[in-house]
Amino acid sequence: MLGWHVDSVVKRGLAGTIFFAWTDEWFTGEKEITDWAFGIVTRERAPKKAYSTLREKLGQDNSVLPHCPLPRAPFVSVIVCSYNGGQTLAACLDSLGKLNYPNYEVILVDDGSTDDTAYIAAQFPRVCYIHQSNHGLSHARNSGAAAARGEVLAYTDSDCMVDADWLYYLIGTLVSDDFAGVGGPNVPPPAQHWMQACVAAAPGGPSHVLLTDTIAEHIPGCNMAFYRWAFEKIGGFDVEYHTAGDDVDFCWRLQQAGCVIAFNPTAIVWHHRRFTLRAFLRQQDGYGEAESLLRFKHLIFFGPTGLTKWRGQIYGTPRFSWFVNRPIIYHGIFGEGFFQPIYPASQSEVASYFGSIEWFALTIFLFGLGIFLPALRIVPYLMLGGTLCVALSYMMHARIEPKFDTLHARLLVICLAFVQPLVRGWSRYFTWLRFKRTPRSVISRHVHLPASAAFAGTLGRRIFWSEEGRDRHYLLGAIFDLLEEEGWRYSVDSGWNDWDIQIYGNFWWSIVLQTVTEYHGDAKCLTRARLRNRFVTTTVIFTLVAITLLIYRQLNASHVDLWFLIPYLLFVVFLATRARALKARVAELVDLAAHRAGMQRALRRGRTTADVSPLPVDAALSVDPVARS
Repeated sequence: MLGWHVDSVVKRGLAGTIFFAWTDEWFTGEKEITDWAFGIVTRERAPKKAYSTLREKLGQDNSVLPHCPLPRAPFVSVIVCSYNGGQTLAACLDSLGKLNYPNYEVILVDDGSTDDTAYIAAQFPRVCYIHQSNHGLSHARNSGAAAARGEVLAYTDSDCMVDADWLYYLIGTLVSDDFAGVGGPNVPPPAQHWMQACVAAAPGGPSHVLLTDTIAEHIPGCNMAFYRWAFEKIGGFDVEYHTAGDDVDFCWRLQQAGCVIAFNPTAIVWHHRRFTLRAFLRQQDGYGEAESLLRFKHLIFFGPTGLTKWRGQIYGTPRFSWFVNRPIIYHGIFGEGFFQPIYPASQSEVASYFGSIEWFALTIFLFGLGIFLPALRIVPYLMLGGTLCVALSYMMHARIEPKFDTLHARLLVICLAFVQPLVRGWSRYFTWLRFKRTPRSVISRHVHLPASAAFAGTLGRRIFWSEEGRDRHYLLGAIFDLLEEEGWRYSVDSGWNDWDIQIYGNFWWSIVLQTVTEYHGDAKCLTRARLRNRFVTTTVIFTLVAITLLIYRQLNASHVDLWFLIPYLLFVVFLATRARALKARVAELVDLAAHRAGMQRALRRGRTTADVSPLPVDAALSVDPVARS
């Protein structure tokens, strides 16, 4: 049993273990016990089998646990991506040069840094240095993978310092089972000042999400490793993510491809948190941007407010729990007493809503409405109180380094707990305004298609016929090609939605496209496409504000004020025209895609093909020069 214990300790990478060793001379109640055989030596001080086992397991130096040989040690390429990370880069590269692993290389990708990154890299001649113009984190990670020679690609960041046994435990877990990747925790090193200690204790830091003790749903980008075949299987990192979110997208895509990601708690990386409040807020702004991009690509992993719906357990301070720590009781009859839980408290969904920017915006809106409706004035105060309770609860449970744990540090943590979700939520919405809108020049472009033919269907419903077995998959493939050619913004169904493509249009509307194919024997196919307008956030906000003003005006007017309705009706007409223009443009795109896919628009009953002029390829692909200019 002692041998098993040592093997488990070494395998899991514990910091150490303690053996209580004594002779068989012992007493209870002043009476010598002679019928029990404890210890690692006999009464005569002769070694027992346990003594020999421990000596064999521990070796001559009992103060250091030995390393078990790995079943396999593949060549590993450690890739570090840096953008103006010179402040911590030297410590990072120095730690990577001291790894207890026999077969690895280090690649530094400088993503257009303007500081002394190149000078620092020159001090480490064994590091392969790659300089490129600034393209973002995902592009840099792909560049490192392209230059790597290893079977395994391991990633960390320039603001990290790795433990000497980092690769040993990462690879040991990776080769132990049928895993595609592996990750570990990232722990903040001792803070340099009280403000950095508060930032390290604030919410929103990178963390791992575990499905079980050994299987991860997400591993942070500063501490992850993947087989090259897994990296190539899903096409590497998505370059749409410039500052954050690429690791989450990579893990989700890898799991959707049927792969499993492992976790080893001993593969530790020391990760500096942001040194200033401004840097922390910029980080949360980048995380909010990444969440917005992830949401439109992985809708099934997000709730209605844009918050991530993790299946696993998030390892971080919970957003909401008891205001004071409950006492931990270590006694009681097994099965009847209260015992300390093994796993941390789960994140509260109520706290997520109370801290969200949507909740805060509704609070502000009700504050304004309470000016005119006194009966509502108590409601926003209660809502704000709920938000402050969540921040206060987080502050009570936050772990601040003891030497910096002061009153003003706790007050700063409660402020960060209040502000962090607002900054992140604000960025989520404005990322949509920046990235999830198709340029106006693309929407205003029109293709010349025959408009005089009496085709079946309406503007929102298109019907196509094929006698060569070309079904909806051919149509969708052609639509994807056109969307990329013209520069549209869109999302593709991941398998859990009731639509195939969501096309982001103007400031007010988006379009969802649904397709279905009827098979009529042999290779005959009838494909139906449906286009529906969908509100976006700005449309909902403006509409609610307009309706609220309208209701308030009517409640305070002595008679029905029809003149006040005119601006609102004009706004409704404006929305309707923008919606129809966008739908007409997307319908043209669908028609052109069907033509490219070899499908024909179905005619209305009673019409013949003679009623429709043929559609030449040159005409189908022509563009109005006025619209283009």
